[in-house]
Amino acid sequence: MAAPDIPAAKRAGLPVDLPRLASEGDAWLSPEDRYALKTWGVCTQEQPGVFMVRVRNPGGALPTPQARGLARISRAFGPDWLHLTTRQNFELHWVEAARVPALLDAVAEIGMTTRSGCGHTLRNVMCSEDAGSNLDEPFDCLPDARAVSDAIVARSAELNCILPSRVNVAFGGSPRCRADARLNDAGFVSVLRHGEPGYELWAGGSLGKAPFLAVPVADFVARADVVAAAEALVEVFVEHGDLDKPSKGRLKYVVERLGEAAFRAAWDQAFAAARTRPHSPPPPVEVLGEADRVAILAHVPPGRWSAGVRPQRTPGLATLTVDIPLGDTNGSELELCCDLADRHGDGALNLSRDQNLVLRSIAVEAVTTVRETLATRGLFLAGEAHTASVRACTGSAVCALGITTAPDAGKALLESPGLGRNSSLRVHVSGCPNSCAQHQAGDIGLAGSKVRLGGRARDGYHVYLGADLPAGRVGEVVGRVATEDVPATVEAVVGIWEALRHEGEPLGTAVARIGHDAFARHLESVMAERWASGLEPEVAAAGATPVTVARVGDLAAGAVATVGATGTAVALANVDGTFCAVADTCPHAGASLGSGTLRGSALECPRHGGTFDVRTGAALAGPTEEPVRCLPVTVAGDAVQVTAVPSPTPTCAGG
Repeated sequence: MAAPDIPAAKRAGLPVDLPRLASEGDAWLSPEDRYALKTWGVCTQEQPGVFMVRVRNPGGALPTPQARGLARISRAFGPDWLHLTTRQNFELHWVEAARVPALLDAVAEIGMTTRSGCGHTLRNVMCSEDAGSNLDEPFDCLPDARAVSDAIVARSAELNCILPSRVNVAFGGSPRCRADARLNDAGFVSVLRHGEPGYELWAGGSLGKAPFLAVPVADFVARADVVAAAEALVEVFVEHGDLDKPSKGRLKYVVERLGEAAFRAAWDQAFAAARTRPHSPPPPVEVLGEADRVAILAHVPPGRWSAGVRPQRTPGLATLTVDIPLGDTNGSELELCCDLADRHGDGALNLSRDQNLVLRSIAVEAVTTVRETLATRGLFLAGEAHTASVRACTGSAVCALGITTAPDAGKALLESPGLGRNSSLRVHVSGCPNSCAQHQAGDIGLAGSKVRLGGRARDGYHVYLGADLPAGRVGEVVGRVATEDVPATVEAVVGIWEALRHEGEPLGTAVARIGHDAFARHLESVMAERWASGLEPEVAAAGATPVTVARVGDLAAGAVATVGATGTAVALANVDGTFCAVADTCPHAGASLGSGTLRGSALECPRHGGTFDVRTGAALAGPTEEPVRCLPVTVAGDAVQVTAVPSPTPTCAGG
């Protein structure tokens, strides 16, 4: 499928013809139409004629009437499958194209929306699932998270046409939330200043192929100004972001280009202007004093306190986390949890950032009843099923950008002995480098890719280790492995950590101390030819001798073809009589660029629409920001020659 011209779609106003979609299906949709649908939370699946629809759940808290409504919708419009995302949203898959408009209406009828669920929009505004109840939270930040979401989503028709890229926002005050703030475009960390509730503000965080941890912007923003603070960030992004280069559109590139000081100065100016505009006053929240841990911990639930049964600030009440493996559930499981929340809790489900469901305000005396009721459906509280803690995106099973089926890799790890012995370890599995499962933030991260092992390309994963967000470190690649060898690799990683860790030392800290190279060498010893250390190899150097790969007359202007240069596959392009060469393998999913489409100097990958400039190798559009490698080209007489080494300065040659 061709990649959309996203800037053109935005400048056209992102029109969406839902009545035509309902009457004719999706065959008529242009790439730009499909992108416009994303801004309504509707994304093309890998399979033709069906869509994924993402339902917004701002702040993660969902009243049970709405949850029951989603259960009904999942049965009515698809295969009764709901996927819980790492950003506290719901995804519905396999929705027939002609039924999408009716589904959007059904979502609106239960008081929810899909607006701005995908595309270059304000994505969900996340909030700690423990806000207001956790012993570490200074106050309940959920009302402020929802206020920011409501204010900016209300401007979707305007903002979605001018935002350079997506914006992810997170609220919370626990140590976990403080780490999450570093991963998001905007992170609001709840704090108290002289007893007044407010927020530290961080900006510019993002993972993917170019990870960047957020930088501090303001040490205190009062609750009354939190919407203005978010609006100011958006305005700086619109003013200084690059609308015409989506691959460089994220807020992190604005921070990088301006520098931290200039970025903060631009935000200060926009914030001062935003504060002069009228905003509704925030609802009052209780400032939470030091928790009475003696009174709280005097209450002991059956089975004792654990990762899945945590004490709340009110003595005698507990927060229960229901383990939803890989975030995949269905309508009847959702309804069962609603029954428990209504009967024993506060009448709401909270979606966690680890793709689980959270029940709050459960009396400790009711924990056994909840546990036993869940067991009738094969559900368990977190940590009680003795399975690994694994988060995963949907991968290539349904996602049009997926390279590997991340859920399959995740399922293969659920029964891991090493992870079972160490239930605190978190494994994050993304089906491509875009990091929907935040693989660079997990203790062990896996990113789906085409990997080279034993001289051939295979479906597999890059393995990331060393993440320590409080220390300002994300995971780094130590090597790559085929899909079927993921479990053995994870066991080897856990084993060497168990053997060498200091007392209480997290995996990321141990990796930093021992070294990525040492872990890679150990994996080489354990896995032998099933493992390759480091990043993908560069094109093998074959000396400096140019190799004739074609004759001038073999390739017409505007054509591209795969040729060989000393065993290296090369995509050779004729750009109006000038020959350019790039590595044939797309850096996103491994497809052959020689089978793509050349428009001017822009070469479009035939698989996912990634587009590259064959003169420079730069990524122009599509699912990856990674450039493709250029190779030197010369023309001697009528012979087109390529030197099979990467070119530090790309060279093309005229015919």
